Amino acid sequence: MPFSVTVQNVPDRELGPLLTQLSRAGFNSPTIESLGAGGGSDDADVPEAWHLVRERDGESYGWPSGRDRYSPYRVFMGTTRSEGAVQIGLGETIRENKWGRDRKYVVAFLSSGSPQHPLVEFVAADDYEQTRELVAVIRGSDGARRMYGAGDPLPASYTERFRTQVYNERVLYPGAWNKMVVVAREDEDHAILNHALIQSRRRYRA
Repeated sequence: MPFSVTVQNVPDRELGPLLTQLSRAGFNSPTIESLGAGGGSDDADVPEAWHLVRERDGESYGWPSGRDRYSPYRVFMGTTRSEGAVQIGLGETIRENKWGRDRKYVVAFLSSGSPQHPLVEFVAADDYEQTRELVAVIRGSDGARRMYGAGDPLPASYTERFRTQVYNERVLYPGAWNKMVVVAREDEDHAILNHALIQSRRRYRA
């Protein structure tokens, strides 16, 4: 009796080698379905673990509105199936008068050394002193930079792997966004790093 086999969530870079192997096995007409730009077919490919590889002193990054100085600034490494070893830096800082008060920020950078390419910013929620929780917007509803609105369906990777909420439910201030965010405690480095990695694939999509 014949069978139909479905292979789900194949990253772009692995599709060609997979089709070659299928052809060699005599299966020349597979059915291929694109998940679309917003689907994030690579989203499930995150490291099983992240490891701290170095800490750097005196790191900073210049934004149009001013310069952040980070303490600590820690670099983590994880391994994915499609990209191999990936290094992301996390810098912690306090920004003055952000959403009505001084708030802690944790900024993730795609970099093995000094901060270079910012990926995501986690900001302290209003109840940070009690919960130690940070929030970061989720982008990619257009396949790139657009944020997900409160009524937009999120990719499965976010509903399955992360705690999510609406920004203006955690940051109560006039003008706070009605957009979806990832929620993570300040010690949940894996959640912060995985969100940054997924967002990097949208921001620097080939």
